[in-house]
Amino acid sequence: MEERMIQPEERMPRKERTSARIRSKSPRIFAVEMLRLLAIVGIAIFHTFLPAFESVLGYGPWPTVPNVPISAVTGTLWAVWLVMMIKFVGAWGNHIFFMISGYFLIPRMMRDSLEPGYWRKQAVSTARRVAQVLATVAFYTLIMLAVDRFVAPVASAGWKEWFLLGLEFIWIYTLVVALAPAAAWLLARIARWNATVLAVLVAVLTVLVYALNAHVAFASSVGSFGLLDWRKWAGALSYALSFVVAGLIGFAIRGAREGGVVAGSCGDDCGDGRSHARNRTPLWLRACVWGWLLAVTFVALGAVVAWAMIHGDYSLTYRLSFKSTSAFSFVLAVCSLMIAVTRGRSDDVRDDGVRNATTALPAAAPSHFHNAVQALASGILGFYVVQSLAGGLWKPLCERAMAPALANAALVGGQAARFGWLIVWFAIGIAFSVAFVAVVCVCDRCIRQPLLRALKLSR
Repeated sequence: MEERMIQPEERMPRKERTSARIRSKSPRIFAVEMLRLLAIVGIAIFHTFLPAFESVLGYGPWPTVPNVPISAVTGTLWAVWLVMMIKFVGAWGNHIFFMISGYFLIPRMMRDSLEPGYWRKQAVSTARRVAQVLATVAFYTLIMLAVDRFVAPVASAGWKEWFLLGLEFIWIYTLVVALAPAAAWLLARIARWNATVLAVLVAVLTVLVYALNAHVAFASSVGSFGLLDWRKWAGALSYALSFVVAGLIGFAIRGAREGGVVAGSCGDDCGDGRSHARNRTPLWLRACVWGWLLAVTFVALGAVVAWAMIHGDYSLTYRLSFKSTSAFSFVLAVCSLMIAVTRGRSDDVRDDGVRNATTALPAAAPSHFHNAVQALASGILGFYVVQSLAGGLWKPLCERAMAPALANAALVGGQAARFGWLIVWFAIGIAFSVAFVAVVCVCDRCIRQPLLRALKLSR
């Protein structure tokens, strides 16, 4: 009888073998997954308070009136400031969604574009990505049609409300993903010719795109634009730019990594005895630098919004965040992404955001919290679709849950009591948003994602 060779892992204690198997599954970068989840929550909170934002704009900077609930917000400076700031959180989350995808897709495509068989390989990969989006939309559309038919009427049900108005963002993402191989092919050749020229071109393009969007927001009549209106596509262009900029950031970080530079949150000494005298970390790869830039940008944004609130210029915040084309939100998103991807070691990360099990340093098994974050963050595409298609269901529930607190805030006479009811109003809205995200993402993780894997549309 042939004796079976004992593998090294089998000599480990049972608990260590379990940890080794977990590590071998190549967990994703936790900071990026956490950022993805925060983006989902930010988008949910934005949509929860969007009716309040619109009501504040319509009512104007008037004092509190007992029979007008929204006046409790407009009559309280800190409350109206917070509602206005939440508008920028939604734009930030949208940019993060595009940036994380671009950060991992573009560098890999740029590298592959220099190899034979690129277009055939990308045709297959792009078709799979587009099919995944279309299958997600079809899956949740069937569910919502069933709910509308057998459970409860969906107020916004209809092909126009769902597929043209509600899912515009999803179609923009699908178009950007479909065009990504061609963009990466062009970017790779410019970078190979002169990387500095590429950086300058992208910087100029960024300035031009946001100057164009500023013109649309400030110099033209704002409102809902038609599908073929160039002003609508100018807004979509800002998302495509986020995708490309993040991809070039990933490409630059990979180049720095291959050159021996280690990205991190510290400088030459990481505090654990590891000296990087040979591989000095440049400023643009230090998380602390981006953290400071994030803080400065946030303070500047808060100051601008506060100035507008004090002077009663509510339309200024509307124009600054018009159609999620806020330059403030774009800068905040870039800083957030850089903090996530430069914290700790990043030289053992594959192009798709997963740590390489063959080269990564030994790491502790992921905790339950890490696993929960990764599971919820994987539902970002499903959440986008559900919050759009199911708006006729969850929005009335949310408004009914928040309405009593806001009405009481307008009725009470004392400032302290109004402060308390406004805190309750914000707390209910945020709690509803978080619960909505949790329910949708858990269901998406347990139903849609296994179905797409069974159809070979997802890994």
